[in-house]
Amino acid sequence: MKRRTFLGSTAAAAGILPRLAAAAEGGDSEPILRFGLITDAQYADCEAEGERHYRSTPEKLKRAVEALHGEKLPFTLHLGDFIDREFKSFDVMLPLLNGLEHPVYHLLGNHDYSVADTEKARIVSTLGMSHDYYTFRSKGIRFIMTDTNDLSVYRNPSDSPETAKAKDVLKGLEAANAPGAKPWNGGMSNVQLAWLERELSAADAAKEKVIVCGHHPLIPAGMHQVWNHAEIIAMLERHPCVMAWFNGHNHAGAFEERNGIPYVTFRSMLHFPENNAYSVVEVHSDRILIKGFGREVSRELKLRA
Repeated sequence: MKRRTFLGSTAAAAGILPRLAAAAEGGDSEPILRFGLITDAQYADCEAEGERHYRSTPEKLKRAVEALHGEKLPFTLHLGDFIDREFKSFDVMLPLLNGLEHPVYHLLGNHDYSVADTEKARIVSTLGMSHDYYTFRSKGIRFIMTDTNDLSVYRNPSDSPETAKAKDVLKGLEAANAPGAKPWNGGMSNVQLAWLERELSAADAAKEKVIVCGHHPLIPAGMHQVWNHAEIIAMLERHPCVMAWFNGHNHAGAFEERNGIPYVTFRSMLHFPENNAYSVVEVHSDRILIKGFGREVSRELKLRA
């Protein structure tokens, strides 16, 4: 589905602000917004590798779609790695999302680029995305969907100047013994960082609340971490509009709070045929409630005042 069809209007965003303010006084019992969330479905038509049962994910995605459809949600997020490899895998997975009967907002993961160099330019349009990174609004909440593959050794053709630059960055991180100095990680380019700063500043000025999403985790430190995580975290902390950072990539999941901002790594549905993982997320004025299903953990996230 095309993102532009489902963008929220500025007028709708303005209309929800009085509700946000009123709810903040005494705590709201009804959520401002509910939505679904899935990450790292990571399908491929290949044999299992350890606990990764690639051929089992279409059936698990069907079950997740049935459950989320029953929740009557306005949209679902998928936080990257919709496939594990081969462009034809998109043809298997994408039709399964039609059962939701609502928009799906994708962002890209490292495995989404495990296709031929000649096919990489088609991924964004195949997933119905208008750009590698973008924003949308729902009920006065701004969602910023970032691209943490922007600076990476796999995002662009192997002989491109962008890939050469990324290899130099990775060498520098390896020399500094950075935990996330791995070829399956990436970061945001200076162009995207400038765009993110503009989006957050605009949200501050409009007194909007923001959930920022990416594929790779910013924290905790480890082998899955965004390359330029420190710069991104500092930016998020400067802007009072930021409610939370959501990501996938680390299939085991994780949670950490820093200076009032929760950083949530959602779990993959890939592991073992019997294990699923998806969520329903409720946004309130002072907290976010995550109702996890299967492997996913339920959480209550307290928000900055």
